[in-house]
Amino acid sequence: MSDMADLDLERLKRLEISPEDYIKVKDEANEREKRVPGIGDPAPDFELELLSDDGKRTGEHVRLSSLRGTPVLLYFGSYT
Repeated sequence: MSDMADLDLERLKRLEISPEDYIKVKDEANEREKRVPGIGDPAPDFELELLSDDGKRTGEHVRLSSLRGTPVLLYFGSYT
């Protein structure tokens, strides 16, 4: 758990975050970080639906593990 004495209370006040909420969020982030793969670790397996060339759903799915040995690019962007 984070220590209240190490907090910049003025900064938290400007950000409108209570020290207790900050500590809670920070502790949750630290717990999540323990589950994140490190550099060189295998990526977690997942499945995605394929889209047609015009961006429509196809009902066809692909698993990351089925692409082992093939370069894969994950692009996270907005299409709006």
